[in-house]
Amino acid sequence: MDWYENLKLAAATLWASRLRTILTMVGLIIGVGAVILVIALGVGAQNFVKDQFRGLGTNVVGVYDGGPRTKGRRPLTLADVEAVRTQAPAVEAVAPLALGNASVSWGSRKSQAQLTGVPPNLERVTRLGYSKGRFFSLGEVESRARVAILGETLAKKLFSFEDPIGKTIVVNNRQLTVVGVTRPSFGGWIDVDRGVLVPLPLALESLIASDSPFGKKVGGFLAATKADSTIDQVTFELKNLLRLRHNVTDKDDFLIGNIQETLDLFNNIALGVTVVLGLTAAISLVVSGIGIMNIMLVSVTERTREIGLRKALGASEEVILAQFVTEAVLLSVLGGLLGMAWGLAAAVAVGQFSPFKPEITPWSVVLALGVSVATGLFFGVFPARRAARLDPIVALRSE
Repeated sequence: MDWYENLKLAAATLWASRLRTILTMVGLIIGVGAVILVIALGVGAQNFVKDQFRGLGTNVVGVYDGGPRTKGRRPLTLADVEAVRTQAPAVEAVAPLALGNASVSWGSRKSQAQLTGVPPNLERVTRLGYSKGRFFSLGEVESRARVAILGETLAKKLFSFEDPIGKTIVVNNRQLTVVGVTRPSFGGWIDVDRGVLVPLPLALESLIASDSPFGKKVGGFLAATKADSTIDQVTFELKNLLRLRHNVTDKDDFLIGNIQETLDLFNNIALGVTVVLGLTAAISLVVSGIGIMNIMLVSVTERTREIGLRKALGASEEVILAQFVTEAVLLSVLGGLLGMAWGLAAAVAVGQFSPFKPEITPWSVVLALGVSVATGLFFGVFPARRAARLDPIVALRSE
């Protein structure tokens, strides 16, 4: 008997017991589909976060005021920012940030938010997206114009469905006009989504306490690397320059980091979660394999007389073995294909209702189908060998 005849016989046998066949394939269908869906969701989530972080600037180093609160500790100041701009060769642009808390209100609605004073070159360092309005003009920054940009979450909290552009809000007892609303942000250097941005000079002079013995203090600054420089190079220059300026001999009185470190950490976590979830989903493939073996053993028992008759007519053990292995593999292939179909459909459906798009990778489909076929082959061999080794005389005498 050739493989084509074997395949036809296997298909006819499975079709004759189609309800049992379908129920046996359910585990494979769920397992294969779940593996494909979980991996697609994991890859999609990673790509979504990567895109969010790229928008914030992966070539940016952030430096913030921090460290031990000891006597003689120096805060970060505008003078430090100017020193970085002129004395750090690897830095292309630097944007100081004045950070503080603010009470923001519009009419009877009030909220607490992070207040950030930003310079006109902030968009050179990190990109901001706007759902409405715009960024500050150079003239507004230099003239200390009383304007503000709201994060989308804060704007919804204060204005609900009203358009905030052109409205006057009160920030720390100062009236400011809203000129923009940012798009939702996954995260970043400043609390854009729930905070309020104002021109840096306005923040330092009237909204945030900024005086210190060392000059106007800032909460931190962002430094963008030059095209031919690396994050590590910029970090090295900034640490050495600030340690020298602050006379640091022990612990740094500033904090330094970059988005790439955060992105790498997230990717490692996301990969681990995806692998764990994928393995969890793959457990159902093992369970379904046991189901295939169980059904094939039942099939061997039911067809004992048929096997005995075929062997009496000259069928070899190899022919019987091939017949039952073919049935097991065909069962797993059909289950794998149906599982692949629902996994792909589920991934597309999730993409329609989620902020990120699941990405179906060819290797995940091949892996899921390969494991499905291997499961059928592995768990189908034992029943097939049992059928092939039946004594034809004993088999023919069975009831």
